[in-house]
Amino acid sequence: MKRKQIYFIFLIIFLLIFSTACYNKNKQEPDNNTNKTMSLDNDKEPAVSEDSVNNNKEIKNIIQDKNTDNNSENKKADENIIVEKPVQSPLKTYPRLNIQIIEGPVVLEDSSLAYYRIHVKAAAYPRASISFSKDDSLGAWGPSTVQINLLPEETYNLKIYASNEIGNANAAVSLNWQEAKIIYGETIISDDKNNPSFYHIDVSVNEQKTRVYYKDKLLKELICSTGLPETPTPTGSYKTSDKIFYSWLPEYDVGAYYFVRFYNSYLFHSVPFDEQDNIIRKEFDNLGKASSHGCIRLGLEDAKWFYETLPSGIILDIK
Repeated sequence: MKRKQIYFIFLIIFLLIFSTACYNKNKQEPDNNTNKTMSLDNDKEPAVSEDSVNNNKEIKNIIQDKNTDNNSENKKADENIIVEKPVQSPLKTYPRLNIQIIEGPVVLEDSSLAYYRIHVKAAAYPRASISFSKDDSLGAWGPSTVQINLLPEETYNLKIYASNEIGNANAAVSLNWQEAKIIYGETIISDDKNNPSFYHIDVSVNEQKTRVYYKDKLLKELICSTGLPETPTPTGSYKTSDKIFYSWLPEYDVGAYYFVRFYNSYLFHSVPFDEQDNIIRKEFDNLGKASSHGCIRLGLEDAKWFYETLPSGIILDIK
């Protein structure tokens, strides 16, 4: 009797193992119908239900509406924003210091010590290195932040220096137990040619000429084109500022190179180019005559020289 029971148990275990193996095999084998569907003749399209067609149409319409909205927004943006074409390296500048007293004066409970923490940024390209005359934290707050400790009634003038390949800048912070006072020093420019104060620009509307002076001596005289009578170039005294290598102007359907801004939307730039990046001959022939929409046009080589040679911040007079 016991032997029969043992045989019976073995039989049940065998059947369970066999059933599990068959189930796993069927699960791993791909569906023949699926293979047939995937191997349909390439010339024939699989059947698509009417509901899926309608859904696809709705999705397509939504995408088209979205693209239309984006295109209209981009078009509006293009009308008002100057878009740069090639990537241009930033203009090299001497350092300008921004000093922040982030903490202090903090006096200890026993009045044995007071301290300040000062953070400094230097706006410059290439990046400027910063140094301090003293740092009682020994660099614990990072390269741009220092801590100055003061003994009772002590005053200390913290000196700050920034320098890059263009020039140097310095400043000082006077610290005592009651207050801190930031004293900006003189900015020292190592190369006079990068100092805008040594230059001056005169634009003559009558002569259609732009004259650049360096240390009161004529450096270069450029033939230009100022604005038409209905779109005149503003007269007065201004200062050159940011530069843009290239821009397409959708309002006028032209492009130009070597933009140098001097007042709002008024800039120096090259003669106009068409969509194929060719100089528009008619506009080139108009150099020396009033023909622009208010900007001051220069020949391509003159515009390049003006853009690459002169630092920003030069005072100019338009008469």
